[in-house]
Amino acid sequence: MSTQPDLYNSEDSPHWSSTTIAIVSLILLILFGIAIYAFRIVLTPLIVGAIVAYIFRPVVRFIHQRTRLPYGLASALVYLLLLAILIPTIILLTPSLVMLLQTLRDEIILLVQGINGLSPDATIKFLEFEFNIQDLIREFNTLLSNLARTVASQSFDLIRNVAEITLLTVFTVLISFYLTCDADKVVQWLEGLVPRHYKRDTQLLIREIDQVWKAFFRGQIILSMVVTAILTVVCSLLGLPYPLLLGIWGGMLEFLPSIGNVIWGLTVVLTALFHGSTYLPVSNTTFALIVVIAYVAFAQVDINILIPNIIGKHVRLHPMVVILGVIIGINIGGFLGVALAAPTIASLRIIGRYIYAKLFRMYPFPMVGPPSAPWRERLAMQSEPAASPDASPDDEEASEQQTVNAVES
Repeated sequence: MSTQPDLYNSEDSPHWSSTTIAIVSLILLILFGIAIYAFRIVLTPLIVGAIVAYIFRPVVRFIHQRTRLPYGLASALVYLLLLAILIPTIILLTPSLVMLLQTLRDEIILLVQGINGLSPDATIKFLEFEFNIQDLIREFNTLLSNLARTVASQSFDLIRNVAEITLLTVFTVLISFYLTCDADKVVQWLEGLVPRHYKRDTQLLIREIDQVWKAFFRGQIILSMVVTAILTVVCSLLGLPYPLLLGIWGGMLEFLPSIGNVIWGLTVVLTALFHGSTYLPVSNTTFALIVVIAYVAFAQVDINILIPNIIGKHVRLHPMVVILGVIIGINIGGFLGVALAAPTIASLRIIGRYIYAKLFRMYPFPMVGPPSAPWRERLAMQSEPAASPDASPDDEEASEQQTVNAVES
């Protein structure tokens, strides 16, 4: 029995052959790659805007359902509240950041003055090598001169880059706002692109991927807040300057897996080495060693306790896979690629598992256990009630429908 509409005439609109479909698909893929490369400058604000909209969409929906406000007005209230929090926070933290940079500058000046005051015949011995102080001073002055010339020659580029970043930030906020307002329309449009026979598979795939990203963002936000509180207290107890600023910096770096801890550790060790403790009666070098010990202890707690328990079990990736993803991500998308490496790899794993199951004619859902395992066994692994054992195993369509119903229950 034909499933085409009555007005459809295959002679008026013939189906494409497999060869034509393959050629057109290849051409579209090439054009898509060219478009991505040509308009790559808008990818970052678009991706960041989509992520912000994805995070705020449940909040906007909650306000919309509770207050009966129009969805657009609820979105505007959320973004106005966000700006009301961010702008005063930036204004309050900017003086502390400026003071920290000034302190670092003053310490570098003192270091240079101390080196220049050394005897011309003084030497430094390291292992079996001996260095003359004057040679080191000349090399250091040359390095500073080159750095000053580079900064002076690139001052215009720096101003242009700051203006570009500011403009892209404004565009990112606008993109995220419009995506939040029109989230349902965007979802409906994307669902309309999916062929009818694949709608169920697409819905289940999106559900699996959505669980990964929800767990990742929810866990990262909670982890960032917890780490900010812990590091602020630790920095205060150690006597590090600007403990709140260092705590917030450490919490933000939690979004960069693997390398975030290293960056924060270098920051606090250099701060301790140049500035010292605000109340501990020890030298800067000794204080820096104390900070190193505290940093190593915190890193162990963060990696072995906080991250596994807060991020959750949905992003189940081996640390080596995450490290490889970070390396690839930083080459493809910079810090954004590093921050999104883990959920992106987890999402690709879900898509790859689905393709693998389809290639070997296996039912892919639920996505737990080996793909070759019977779906009843995978349902049991997922701790969901399996279908009745009286169901006929020969009826493939009925089995698939029971699997879908069990997953949705």
